[in-house]
Amino acid sequence: MNFYEQQYIELKEEYERTDGNAASVQALYEYKDFLEEQAAPEAKWVLVDVCETLELWKTAYKTLLPLVTRDNKKAQKRLSKLQSLKEQGDKFALRRPKGGKDQDRQLALLTKLPFFRYHPNPLATEAFQLLDSSVTCDCCGKSTHISYDGPFYAVKNIAHLCPECIASGEAARKYDGVFQDECTLDSGVESPDKLDELIHRTPGYQGWQQEHWRAHCGDYCAFIGYVGYRELKQMGIVEEILEDSVCDEWGTAAEQLLMDVVNGGSVQGYLFQCLHCGKHLLWIDCD
Repeated sequence: MNFYEQQYIELKEEYERTDGNAASVQALYEYKDFLEEQAAPEAKWVLVDVCETLELWKTAYKTLLPLVTRDNKKAQKRLSKLQSLKEQGDKFALRRPKGGKDQDRQLALLTKLPFFRYHPNPLATEAFQLLDSSVTCDCCGKSTHISYDGPFYAVKNIAHLCPECIASGEAARKYDGVFQDECTLDSGVESPDKLDELIHRTPGYQGWQQEHWRAHCGDYCAFIGYVGYRELKQMGIVEEILEDSVCDEWGTAAEQLLMDVVNGGSVQGYLFQCLHCGKHLLWIDCD
């Protein structure tokens, strides 16, 4: 066992012992940052282990790919498994606690994006994909390395939309489309301008079924990301979620049922936050 493996085993044991609390997840992310800077092949193999623990399937696949040789059947089998998982991307991974290199990178990239009030971090939720090579936006015809990868309801099939064409409303206008079905929204928002901003100028999210957008304090909420019970517990907001009217019908079994919600699983949670009072709200659907 080499140094890198020993460090990983200790961090994983702490993660399992604490039931994946924020500190243990942060420690794994910091170790991931460290391993990414190492040139030794031994470090890269352990980096794959760390990414799998964090459920960063896409990153794990990309890290493992150059390490696999034709005579290493075990590694080939592992790569095949990761290839089937990488289609999920990294959006269902364990949430990284605030701060750290990954978040700094996201913030740097976000400064180049228009601000979407109802979807403030569309790179983290993978509503936009960062591409290695440029593509042409179907709407404006300009080259872009950031392409939309969420729902867009229009007659014409659109391959690529840049962030600017979504933020300006030009994509919705040109193709007479919407990014969120007007019939699948919480009630209580009276402003036509807010509705227009949400369905015509806000990137959507991917649900198992028809996506639903939460509202609170007379306004639509911000979509925060994909979560399960584990992520809600890590964030310390389980009790807050259980106060939501969506959970009322579950009665006394509400928390037990909430424990069945798994990020990337058959019962998926979608986390929102009120723009005015800060309350977190959840939407759940099944595959």
